[in-house]
Amino acid sequence: MGKNIFIVTLCLVLSKIALAQPAVDGFMKGKGNLDLVGGVNFDTFSKYHAFNGLVPVGRSTTSASIFAAAGITNWLDAQVNLPYVMTASNWSNLQDVSLFLKARLLNKSLNKGTFSTLISGGFSTPISDYPTQGLNAIGQQATAVDARLIMQYFANSGWFGMLQGGITSRSNPTPTSAPVAAKIGKAAENYYFDIYYDFQNTEGGADYLDGTNPAFTSLGVSYHKLGGTFYKPFSSGKMGLAFGAYAVLAGRNVGQSFGGSAAFIYKMKYLKNE
Repeated sequence: MGKNIFIVTLCLVLSKIALAQPAVDGFMKGKGNLDLVGGVNFDTFSKYHAFNGLVPVGRSTTSASIFAAAGITNWLDAQVNLPYVMTASNWSNLQDVSLFLKARLLNKSLNKGTFSTLISGGFSTPISDYPTQGLNAIGQQATAVDARLIMQYFANSGWFGMLQGGITSRSNPTPTSAPVAAKIGKAAENYYFDIYYDFQNTEGGADYLDGTNPAFTSLGVSYHKLGGTFYKPFSSGKMGLAFGAYAVLAGRNVGQSFGGSAAFIYKMKYLKNE
């Protein structure tokens, strides 16, 4: 149970702070457990995947995030995240607040581990009038509804593998996308690490430099990302530090970026009698 608690914290935190991992993972926190997290991320690129291939467009972005995740029951979790994004041109603002619920449908014990099936539903929406055009763009000002199916095998040795997929519907004119992700890693008694692949496919929408001068809010964004994370707990597991790195391998209307992140995690019980 102890391993599962800090794993879910790490995966959910880095998914938002690094803006690379999937939004949810295959672990449950357990009833009464609450994680409070603060983190920072740095992202940079010098080439951009436009309509006619890679073009020499670049920028650097720094973001800070406040995150909380709680176990409502042993089979239901909730998480909320609020990022603050700063571009290299000194433009900064709050971006999109997000709320996710995740429910475990199946948890089957096997000879050498456990197989779990989960579903998640999420909602995000802008909470500021941030820019959407040019190098100062912070986002697409779109409200989104996300639904996913998650399958995971967690071995008694601490190794695990996760696969998930779903759909993210966004408000017009931003097109709908289909996310798919896979992850492998290990949770030892005093450390955690993973390697993940994150893919998003968007059909339709406009393309940067396609000759129509479209609004960035209408761009269809696809990408292939590869990354990894490392987590080290301390203070009897109540606190810890997480670090991550990632790179965009290919995509559509996205920078060929790489980035890194760091987060401080504090764990507590919000139900004292649990």
